[in-house]
Amino acid sequence: MRPWLIPLAGAIAGTASSTASADEFGLQRLTGLASAYVSTNLEALRNDFALALSEAQQLGAAIAAALSDGTAVRSVTFALILVVVGAGLEWLYWTFAAAPLRAVINRTATTPRHAVGLALRRLGYLGFGVMLFTASTVGAALILPWPPNVDALVITATALVVAVRSTWIIADVVVSPHHPSLRLAAIQSYRSTFVVSGVAWLTVLAATALLVPQLLTTVGSASHLAGAVRVGMGGLVTVSLLAAVRIASRREDGRDNERRRRPRFPKALIASFVIVATAILALLGGGRTAAVLVDIAIVAALLGASKRIVFFFWRDATGSDDDKTATETSPDMLPVIVLAVVRFATLVAGAAGLILIMQVPLAELTSGSNPFAQFALQVADTVALGFVVYLGWIAIRFAIDRRLRQLAPLDPHSPATENTRLLTLLSLLRTTLAIVFVTLFALSALWTLGVQIAPLLAGAGIFGLAIGFGAQTLVRDVISGVFFLIEDVFRIGEYIESGATTKGTVEHISFRTVALRHHNGPLTFVPYGLLGTVRNDSRDWVIDKFNIPLPLSVDSEKIRKMIKGIGEDLTLDPELGPLIREPLKGKLYRVDPGVKIFRCKFMTAPGCQFDLRTAALKKIEAALAEAGISFASAGPETIFVRKAPDP
Repeated sequence: MRPWLIPLAGAIAGTASSTASADEFGLQRLTGLASAYVSTNLEALRNDFALALSEAQQLGAAIAAALSDGTAVRSVTFALILVVVGAGLEWLYWTFAAAPLRAVINRTATTPRHAVGLALRRLGYLGFGVMLFTASTVGAALILPWPPNVDALVITATALVVAVRSTWIIADVVVSPHHPSLRLAAIQSYRSTFVVSGVAWLTVLAATALLVPQLLTTVGSASHLAGAVRVGMGGLVTVSLLAAVRIASRREDGRDNERRRRPRFPKALIASFVIVATAILALLGGGRTAAVLVDIAIVAALLGASKRIVFFFWRDATGSDDDKTATETSPDMLPVIVLAVVRFATLVAGAAGLILIMQVPLAELTSGSNPFAQFALQVADTVALGFVVYLGWIAIRFAIDRRLRQLAPLDPHSPATENTRLLTLLSLLRTTLAIVFVTLFALSALWTLGVQIAPLLAGAGIFGLAIGFGAQTLVRDVISGVFFLIEDVFRIGEYIESGATTKGTVEHISFRTVALRHHNGPLTFVPYGLLGTVRNDSRDWVIDKFNIPLPLSVDSEKIRKMIKGIGEDLTLDPELGPLIREPLKGKLYRVDPGVKIFRCKFMTAPGCQFDLRTAALKKIEAALAEAGISFASAGPETIFVRKAPDP
């Protein structure tokens, strides 16, 4: 056997070594290609900066030549005509629209949703002015006989102005620095002006980085100068973003220190890393990778801030600025549904952005011939399935939570009703449905992504069987709890006893245990399998009995009528009367040496017998004192008998 094993081992070792060599060769080749690509981009970048000065000089000479032959004068004249036409029509518009706009701005929004309506009106007035300026300027530019290549310069300048003005208007409407009641975002007043100015500045840089290099390439044939301008503008954008992140994080840290919150993960570090990584990738020629990173970062940021953004418009109803508290105290289901829709739309927009960045053709996207397109469609189906499941879960959870808010808190001294049973079962139903929804969604998502779930189901069955044999106590506790709840043995708020020491008020019910609060305070968690026989002291009604020792000389019938009258008076009491099921009655129970024992009893709601007993004893004591009857002594009595004189 040894001569046969040696060649086999050598073949296996040779195959493994050849596979490892192939993998190593592939990695080296990929590294070499990436290094060559980066080197080429860096060389092109160096050439752009080296030749940018000469191209700028040539462009300056061309501009000087245009100035000498009168082309620049005509171009400036036409540009002034454009400004006069655009600004004149917009000024004419504002002579009529300024008063309604001031009326909208001077109004005070009562709720954030009211502010949305006012913001849409402001945006309509301001946006129509920008549209009128743009249409008149572009129309006049198309009519005028421009010199060669000047029309492209004019269109670029117009686009730059319109982009900056539009962004400024949107930021001003959303943030409203000078009108806090019209604000549409949870931004502090000290940040509002900074946000508007920062957005306008970044728009100027981004528009310049996009439009000016394109203009230099097409009109001035200065591709190297365009590349240098693009890199310079990108550097300014990166520095501006890093500065904005630094300023925002510094102010946020100061507010956190004032509020003494516990330290959180530095979001500024993540934002700075994404900004620097995007800039480096774009500089090295990985523009598509940088765009993918930006798309993912934007989607993650929007998903993280979506709850705060949405619930900001319902803060008047929730009365809380905290995200978690606002979600729990939301009085209607609409904000939760809007939050789900916003998150789903964000994911869809992010996926669409990735498809556009990867430049996947529509034919490949529909036919599924492209692996990336096929995977993107599967992910989209999974996201859509998750959205539908989440909406269903929102509806069910909201209905259960609303019902629980209506039921709780319950008076522990009130009689048991169906509300106590609902309060017991609804929390368990919510947890059970959550587990069912998550399980079904996980299996459906795997099936949508092309994963065969039949082996997983078989493996889960075998695994569950093994757990069932290995955890018999756990299975016994769960099954016992199911039957306890089905048979309605106890509910939350009821006082139960099981065994000699296990007793208390039911505070919480889980899948395996029940939490009992002892009347002295300790909280005991008892597995269902250990409860055994359960005595419920809070169900339906309770009969309370107590004894009254009176002297032998009292009239038994008179005492019985007195106790009966006290019971009738208690039934007429506005607070204690509704709790009485059977009124207080008393009768002669037994006669001991020197003492008559009267037994009193009444029927009341569970847990109310102590208050009723106290009230009954007070009234009995007052009635006996009024009749001149005292309680008999519980101890031995000494009776003195006077001896009769001898005859």
